[in-house]
Parts: sequence; structure tokens; C-alpha cells
Amino acid sequence: MLRDMKGARDPAMGPQIVFFTGGTALRGVSRALIELTWRSVHLVTPFDSGGSSAALRKAFGVIAVGDLRNRLLALADPNQSGFVALASLLNRRLPEQADPQSLREVLRTIADGQSAELRWLSDSAAEAVRGDMRQFLAACPQELNLEKASVGNLLLIGAWLRLNRDLYAALEQWSDLLGARGHVWPIATTDAHLHFTLDDGSVVVGQHRVSGKEGDAPNSPIREMKIIRNLEDWTPTQASIAEPIAKLIREADLICFPMGSFYTSVLANLLPDGVVDAIAEARCPKVFVANTGQDPEQRGLSVGAAAERLVNFALERSSSHAASDFLDTIVIDSEGGHYPDGIDRPRLDATGIRVLDLPLVTERAAPNYDSGRIASLLVGLASSKPKKLSR
Repeated sequence: MLRDMKGARDPAMGPQIVFFTGGTALRGVSRALIELTWRSVHLVTPFDSGGSSAALRKAFGVIAVGDLRNRLLALADPNQSGFVALASLLNRRLPEQADPQSLREVLRTIADGQSAELRWLSDSAAEAVRGDMRQFLAACPQELNLEKASVGNLLLIGAWLRLNRDLYAALEQWSDLLGARGHVWPIATTDAHLHFTLDDGSVVVGQHRVSGKEGDAPNSPIREMKIIRNLEDWTPTQASIAEPIAKLIREADLICFPMGSFYTSVLANLLPDGVVDAIAEARCPKVFVANTGQDPEQRGLSVGAAAERLVNFALERSSSHAASDFLDTIVIDSEGGHYPDGIDRPRLDATGIRVLDLPLVTERAAPNYDSGRIASLLVGLASSKPKKLSR
């Protein structure tokens, strides 16, 4: 069911694969994809609440932009002139435990065009960096803690401010500057947060408190997830997708629910109004790539249970669609993959969903899936003509 797709077609004419994603789990696959298609669409959850993003979100009332920046860099054309310098700048983090004035001086150096990386950039990229950093500094509250802040995140916020708080326009600008071989958009631009009810009845607020990336994850599995106004005001709120985003979903050649934090990177993308209906209306394969390794958010869920949870989560937000409208294929590697809570093949088979059990974990990639094989598989499924590849 796998084949080497490299060189099979012009990537500019490749399939439109839509990912519901977030975080860094798809970075390697994204890099592999640019050899196969330049039409992948990465819809990223906007609700991250940890790290340096927390302070930026509170100061500016903006969604989390770190995952958007990361994905743009993963899709960037590495052969583009000045790429190494631009990527280095966008990935740079300000030091920890530095005084606020010295941190602002670092940013002023960038805004004034004196930072070493800028001399290697094209005129248009250097101008964008200077302009967006000046915009950020002009709006930056004096009390904002900039320790460990990502320069790339600050530049994205600067572009957002300069472009009348239009995040889509800011992303389009930086996508062009990076020569991104794919498209990266937030699933919604509502400034909101996530609220979780656990199986033991307790409540946890904020993505960063369940992901296990900043401290211990809860011991109890997640039962429910919803959107709230902010970390202090737990009033339920709504978010909606823009029509151009819904159109991208409906016109997909393949929809993928990929590896990553099960609730905060995958299911959270289904919360905004309009998402599940657009998925159901798409006439294409809909593929769930099961997590290998430990995901604290998937505690207690076998692969079969996770697939059921995904489908039920979508059904709960739709009144007129069937389970088959949301998922028709599950991808696993029962021989090479590690699934902490098991696969539960009888449960999978009972769903009636097609299971592709393939050699996706290679010696080089273990314990994770091989990024190239996942990319080739998805492009093959979107193209409808995959063939067998041995381990």
C-alpha cells in the first residue's frame, strides 16, 4: 500500500491534503511533503496557552502564533536565497533571566537592520523584518515579559498589527517570504482558550495544563473539551471558520487527522462552528494516523477507542451526518509501532472503518513513523493508486 512518490509528478500539481494539526509532531512529514506536493493545507489550532505565547496572547488579544510559525518554517523552500539566515532569525529566542531593557535593545537592533542575519536576506525580506519589528516595538507594553520570546512570533504579531490585525494577510506575507511549499492557516482567529472536564469530575483550564509539555499532565483521562473566553473567565464562547477555510476543507483531495496531541492539536480543530460540516461535505479519503509513543492526552485510549472518540466528537457537533462522513481509514503499524494503550483490533474492525496496517516505523525513525513513508502514503491515498512496499 506504499510507494515512493518522489518524482512521480510535478509537486506544484500535487494533491490538496488538508491536515488538522498543531504542535511539532508533523514537522518531519511537512518537510517530506514538499518533495511531493506544494498544495498541502495545514489548519492549526489557535488555543495554545503555555510558554512565551501566554504573555503575548494576554498583551495583544491575539491567538497563539508559535505553531503557525513552526509549520511555515517546515514548509519553507530550503533552497531559497537567504533561507538559512531567515530561518535562524525566526527561530531565535531571546535569553532567559535578562533585564527588560537589554531584551528590547536586542529587538531594536533587528528593527534598525543591525542584526547579523539581515545582511544575508533579500531586500524584501529585510524590509519586512525591520518594519514588522518596528511595529511590534511601537505597540509592545512596557510590562510585557519578553524572556524566551521567539523572534519569529514577535515578527508575526508585528505583521498582524501593521496589516490591520489581519492574521491571514500576515501569514500570507511570511509564507511568500519563506517560499512556503504549502499553506498554513489558523482554523479560527477567535482569541479563546480550552476548558477540560476529566473523568474524575475535576476541571482543567488551558491547553498547557493537559499536554504534559509544561509540568505533569492530569492523571485522569479527558472526558469533555470546550472553548471558553479566557483563563480567568470560563464562560463558554464560540469560534467559527472563515468561508475560505471551509472551502479548502470541502475541496480537499484527502483529509488527515495526524499524529500529535490528541485533544489539543487534533480534536480542538473540530470545535469551531462550520468545521465538521465542511469535513462531512468533502468527497475524499478521511484518514486518522494513530499516535505512536506516549501522548498524555490519549491516556486510557486504545487506537480503536481513539478512532471512536474522534468520530463521536464530530458527530456531537453535527445533526445531519453519519460516522462514515468523518472517517474512512485508520493507519497503524502493528509490528513496528508502540501504542501504550494497545490497538484493540477487534474494536477497530467493529467500526467498519478500513485499517491500513503498514510498515511505517523504520529502524531510522523508530519509535516514530518514518516521515517520508507517511508523506508518500498520504499522497498515494489522495492519488488513489498506492502499491505495496516491503519493510
